[in-house]
Amino acid sequence: MKQLLKNNMYLFFSVFITLNIIFLYYTTTFFIGNHDWDWVKGTTQVLSLSTGMFEARFGKFILNVLLFSGHIFPILNNFVSFILLSIGAVLLAKYWNINKLLSAFIVSISFTATPFILGWLYFPINILGNFSAIPLVVGGLILIEKEKILPKIIALLFFILALGVYPSTMEMIFIVFFVRQIILKETNIRKVLKSFSIIILSLAIFKLLLIVLAHYHLIMSNYYNMELNSINDIIRKIPEFIKLFFSQLWTTIPFFPRMLKLTGGIIVILALSSTIKNIRNIIFWFIICGATILSSVLTSNINETALMPRVNFYGLNFLYAGSIAILLMQKTIWRNFGYLFGLIYLVLSINESIYAQKVWHLGKISETNLVMRMSSRIEEKSKILPLTPILTDEISLRPKYYYNKFDKTTPYILERSFIVRHIPSGMFNFYAPNTLFYGSSQIRELTPDLYNYLRTVDTPWPNDKGLYIDNEYAVIMSTRKGIEAIKAQLPK
Repeated sequence: MKQLLKNNMYLFFSVFITLNIIFLYYTTTFFIGNHDWDWVKGTTQVLSLSTGMFEARFGKFILNVLLFSGHIFPILNNFVSFILLSIGAVLLAKYWNINKLLSAFIVSISFTATPFILGWLYFPINILGNFSAIPLVVGGLILIEKEKILPKIIALLFFILALGVYPSTMEMIFIVFFVRQIILKETNIRKVLKSFSIIILSLAIFKLLLIVLAHYHLIMSNYYNMELNSINDIIRKIPEFIKLFFSQLWTTIPFFPRMLKLTGGIIVILALSSTIKNIRNIIFWFIICGATILSSVLTSNINETALMPRVNFYGLNFLYAGSIAILLMQKTIWRNFGYLFGLIYLVLSINESIYAQKVWHLGKISETNLVMRMSSRIEEKSKILPLTPILTDEISLRPKYYYNKFDKTTPYILERSFIVRHIPSGMFNFYAPNTLFYGSSQIRELTPDLYNYLRTVDTPWPNDKGLYIDNEYAVIMSTRKGIEAIKAQLPK
């Protein structure tokens, strides 16, 4: 018992320290990305229990409110989030029966420090809640195996809370559960079905809860990630879903280069090869693989979930980690493959996670300098200050610092601007860019001169023609795309 506790402590601190070293630059620069500015500043609004309710994420900000009164604090926010990830790593090693410290460490880093985490690190308001879902899920899976009813009820609550943090955690629930059944080699089918029924019950209760919340107009049931596929659509799209599963193992996206994808695919193939010996394992593997695209199967907008790192953080991420765990629990030849490719996967992953921090930081500096130059130009051309600057499009400069080719882009980890177009005022206290004709327009009345300018402008900034100044507004035509969008929305 003492040795087990000692190993758990060693594992916890080794994972926690490793995470803090890998993401040291991210932590110490107090990274803020995209639409988090207002929340992080905390001057006009702070996080509350109801902040994520509109998209049914009722569990997402509980810890932010309980621990920090809804504020996001430098360093502390990351430390507590990494503590939660490290606790999840210890629990997962216990659940998967990984007793060797080196094996447990490799598996732990394989799902905590890989580029999948970048999808969440881009949003500092999200990491505390989303990382807490890991120990909630694994803790729940441990509890459902207890014989007494109380642990099962607690497990049920853990699952529902994790789903309320982010619904894609259901992918993790299925994958982690069935990886354990493969590792165990011999399974009590009755016990598996009993435990599995608790998982299905939690999903059913979560769905019922969504229906109740929608009935009382507490969630937006027509929001992009709340719209679900019908049964007929799911059946009709089965070939598309099969293609998606294999595509995610090969398609490169920013910070997921071909070598990393290839290594992950080899690990999965090796784990499959070492365990497909009976119909039982074939069924389990089928469920595990299917679970990695479960969010895409259920949601009607597949583009919002397919190949999305923040979604794959709970799915494909654990397919790789589970495959490494399976190999490390096999006989010598397979275990050696697990160590070899597991270490290669870690080196490649950690390299990309560090590379991302450099790209993000350089992009943030460049975009901030761009806005400062725009502000200087406005000040030079107008004696009436302050004006309301109107930035007509997002300009992401991070791609300028990323030199690897990729098959498909994905938002946030590379493409989105730090100065987000829909609520950019959070980034600046004085010069606060607002978006022209986006939602409720920030320009209340179009004067004849402004209307004529918007109708005839054809050259973006930094050309002088890309800047319009009157007594109230400074309109910066930042891109040709922005010019076209404005003209398309002008009153006829």
